[in-house]
Amino acid sequence: MSFRLTPEEIARKDRDGFVVRRGVFSRAECARIAGDVEALIDDMLKLKRENKEVVGSYMFEWQEEVGAVVKWEPLFPDVVQGIEPFAHISRPLNEWAHDPRFMDPSRDFVGQDDINLFTEKLTMKRAHTGGELILHQDYPYWMRWAGQADRIMTALLYLDDATMENGCLEVAPGSHTEGMKKRKDIEGFGQNEMDPAAFEQSLVPVEAPAGSIVFFGAFLVHRSRINRSDKDRRALLYSYQPAGLKTSYELHRESRQPAKKPKAEAAAAR
Repeated sequence: MSFRLTPEEIARKDRDGFVVRRGVFSRAECARIAGDVEALIDDMLKLKRENKEVVGSYMFEWQEEVGAVVKWEPLFPDVVQGIEPFAHISRPLNEWAHDPRFMDPSRDFVGQDDINLFTEKLTMKRAHTGGELILHQDYPYWMRWAGQADRIMTALLYLDDATMENGCLEVAPGSHTEGMKKRKDIEGFGQNEMDPAAFEQSLVPVEAPAGSIVFFGAFLVHRSRINRSDKDRRALLYSYQPAGLKTSYELHRESRQPAKKPKAEAAAAR
């Protein structure tokens, strides 16, 4: 069975920059996936080393043992906000990434049939503690190290019912057509964030039941607000790219490898 985009959805993708499919996964499937997610979080919490670093609007911790970044809630630094990447450390979540309900529509966004994962992440908005994810495009975060960052797209699965109250995704329809937006005039990682004062377009909430998927490209402007509710709003995100390009895990690993010494220098050291 094919899950490729319909002609109407392709037109919506081109016009709005995103497509929503509601109820793609059953609630029973969402519960199974959520179980895999919570098991991964429990494993990562056991590795916590307290070497957290505030970078831009985020609080990160690189866990070298497993090659993943844990994002913590800046206002609640013991609450996990996200994990990225994770396919190499969770077999069940890696298997879900290859489900045709994710991959078939993603092929139409990437623009070719042969695709593979670029990165994968969790966005956990826990009840009352889930914080805001700032206004941004994905492209600036990827452009310096991804092979074809402009062709990377994301499939976001809501594991819980997503509402305005619990911090659903908000998007700016059509914002993908104008390339990279003005970013903050600051140094470091924070310069990847958009300058809200320079963006006047209104955003629309993407409220949808658990099991719904939002597909969007690297240039779509989006954000999410804080979770004010008594219920979690968990989301699983798989980002796909043209096949043959390195994954974020591989690129992270390469960037942390010590530089090789020239042969002459190495010989002198011996």
